[in-house]
Amino acid sequence: MAQIAAALVALAGCGPRTTDRTTGMIQVDIETSPTSTDPRFGTDATSSRINELVFDSLVKTDRNGRFVGRLAESIERPSDTEIIFHLKHGVRFSDGRELTARDVLYTYNSILAPESMSPKRAGLEQLKSIEAPDDYTVVMTTAHPYAPALELATEGIVPAGTPLPVRQDRAGPIGSGPFQMVAYTRDEAIRLERNPYYPHPPAAAQSILLKIVPDPTVQALELAEGVCDFSGNYIEDDVLPWLAAHQSLEISKTPGTTYRYLSFNFRDPRLRDLRVRRAISYAIDRNTIVNSMLRGTGRIATGMLSPENWAYDGNVTSYSYDPKKAEQLLDQAGYPAGRDGMRGLRFEYKTTPEGARMGEVFQAMLQRVGIELTIRSLDFAAYYAEIQAGGFDLTSLQWVGINDPNSYYMIFDSKKTPPHGMNRSYYSNPAMDRLVEAGMTTIDLAARKKIYAQVQQLAADDLPYVSLWWVDNVAVMNRRLVGFDAYPNGSLRSLATLTLISPDGGGAPSD
Repeated sequence: MAQIAAALVALAGCGPRTTDRTTGMIQVDIETSPTSTDPRFGTDATSSRINELVFDSLVKTDRNGRFVGRLAESIERPSDTEIIFHLKHGVRFSDGRELTARDVLYTYNSILAPESMSPKRAGLEQLKSIEAPDDYTVVMTTAHPYAPALELATEGIVPAGTPLPVRQDRAGPIGSGPFQMVAYTRDEAIRLERNPYYPHPPAAAQSILLKIVPDPTVQALELAEGVCDFSGNYIEDDVLPWLAAHQSLEISKTPGTTYRYLSFNFRDPRLRDLRVRRAISYAIDRNTIVNSMLRGTGRIATGMLSPENWAYDGNVTSYSYDPKKAEQLLDQAGYPAGRDGMRGLRFEYKTTPEGARMGEVFQAMLQRVGIELTIRSLDFAAYYAEIQAGGFDLTSLQWVGINDPNSYYMIFDSKKTPPHGMNRSYYSNPAMDRLVEAGMTTIDLAARKKIYAQVQQLAADDLPYVSLWWVDNVAVMNRRLVGFDAYPNGSLRSLATLTLISPDGGGAPSD
């Protein structure tokens, strides 16, 4: 850490820069461009976090992961298959048009249309019909009792008639959220300006410059120099003490629900062998990674659901670091160690340039038990396409914003392989299918909790994923930003309501 800090000090010594503090603009550094600026298509974390600043949905989640009305003034559930949303009156898109049920209906129909090829279509498969009996009422009907039905109501709404996106390197459609996207240059920056029809505090940010800065060291420098006002969950952990020494900066650290995991490709017969998967799990020293490499900014995970989730059950099989046990399992699987200690097991680990360092850690740990891991690094767009197509042996990703345990269905059910779902590992277990499908259709909360206790135990035993850690939310911000409210899922929505303090101590202008 001392070497990194010394380098940063030397670079920072080139002379501080400051952004214009009189315009009510803040700069937020992010690591990648969104895969889509259209809420009907973006499924990655960056897209989701940007889109919720621009678009409203019928419901949203609160800080505790519970669904609450947003565009919906009230919600009725007259039966196990029907939900009625009564819309607020007077909500306007950023061009002044009033948002009505017609816009909601159009948004959902455009996602469901086969020609759209929206990756979100699979998530709406339980929706039998959506109707708008009048301008302020939306009725959703599911094909059968569907426990997490409110998740169907989380899509960002676009105006009726909005065409399907042709290019993903330009500003997306307008929304009714706190900001409007006015400019976008892929891999450079996104400019958000206030939606003039959305109320906000007088001293709140009037515009946000979302600058794409893939190098976390550069992000750290921009924070230290006053160029960047906010960066969340992407600063190197070794650099945090150096940033904490800057009086102009504040560091916020809160427990998060983002789940980091190691994924296998089950189309590889070697990885279908449970003994090999368990050996890999025993070979990874999670505690050392979290405590040393991550500097304590995470919690060792037992599964996909964090302790904050109502269905969490941590009483499951765990895999502490045990290289001897890993070697025994590999021997049993028919991969004895050669004279050089290697076992003839070679896998390719795909990642992004930003994830290569963690890949090298996994590589070193697996080499200790005789498994060779080669690392292939791709830019995020190419990497994400490869993972979606199942083009990997091993990879490590994270799930962000899991609220309802029905996520297990979309991720582990054997029928949910791409493009029908998110089972990118091609994992298949009839017992898991039965459990996740029962959890999806069981309305009673106590009964669902029992089902998902079994799901979590089976996932820990069968290892479709190696659970690594739940990521803490670590945000570094300029002290002129006041009132940032951290969400467990890493949401940036409170950027819309925080206030700005000008250099003289007063609020920023609200022109």
